[in-house]
Amino acid sequence: MKMSLLSRPTLAIAAIALSLLMISSLPLASATVAQGFQYQYNAMNKQVTLTTPALDVRVTTGGNVPHFMFWDPTYTDITTRLVYHVQFYQLIEFNDTNEDGLYTNGTDQVVAPILGLARVEWDFSGFVTEEDDGAVTAVHFNFTLADIQGPGPLYPDLFLQLRCHINTTNDNELKFDIVISGWPWTSTETYLALRWDLMIQTPGVHTYQHAYRYQYENHNYSFDGAYFAYQNQVQVGNDTAPVASCYEDRIDKTIFYLVYSNFGDEVLVHDPVVGIDGSVVPPNNIIPLLIVIGAGALACVVIALAIWTRRRNPQPASSN
Repeated sequence: MKMSLLSRPTLAIAAIALSLLMISSLPLASATVAQGFQYQYNAMNKQVTLTTPALDVRVTTGGNVPHFMFWDPTYTDITTRLVYHVQFYQLIEFNDTNEDGLYTNGTDQVVAPILGLARVEWDFSGFVTEEDDGAVTAVHFNFTLADIQGPGPLYPDLFLQLRCHINTTNDNELKFDIVISGWPWTSTETYLALRWDLMIQTPGVHTYQHAYRYQYENHNYSFDGAYFAYQNQVQVGNDTAPVASCYEDRIDKTIFYLVYSNFGDEVLVHDPVVGIDGSVVPPNNIIPLLIVIGAGALACVVIALAIWTRRRNPQPASSN
């Protein structure tokens, strides 16, 4: 009878321990790599979340400047995974005082009030998808200027749009078209600079860290496993025009400027991309660590079982 009383909890505990050990030995990639596209829109904070097997990205325009936050979903150790932030801050009209074709902060003359993009209210277009045999192969969505809040110029004719695209062919990157028209130019000789900031957030640190290891080559900025790249020509009406870029190093971030020559009353379209280049290799100790955790849990169960058994079956006191 005593054996019968012991068998049920013993078997149950043993089964739980065995399950823990079996779960800890499963390949982690099968649980972390998404199959196909997943996407959703949160209307409260105007945030789009996109997931592919090679990229996780969030695009937010609610209550802030346009913010692209992305990371590598195959990097399964979230304690060391880097999160990349690209934020679009300002449109700056300026005279190229030093005639280098770039925007030099503190040297080139700003000729009009700077438009801070945090003032812009954005409308979300909804999702448009492309399919092949029922499978989604591409997702498209837009954020379009709806209103400009706060004091300062209202830019009544300004059209500003971010057209975002992701597809299965390049599922490690998000492409977005920057579309601008109706800018109130003060002169035909001025330039327009779009400021965007690059920041990298390291695990366990709630402040942004400087991108120490970025490199620039052929209109591609690479930084710690990710990149921001752009075409060296922009579409201006039915024509094209060159685009330049420059940057400022700061303690907490790097500030970049995309510089467009005066495009008058035409529509400017530029198509940069952000993405993951796969150069950061996930640590290989995750599965062994889980096995150790599972073995530790099994050991704890065995100890607990031994204590429970002794309490159920106390040994007689020694006669010595």
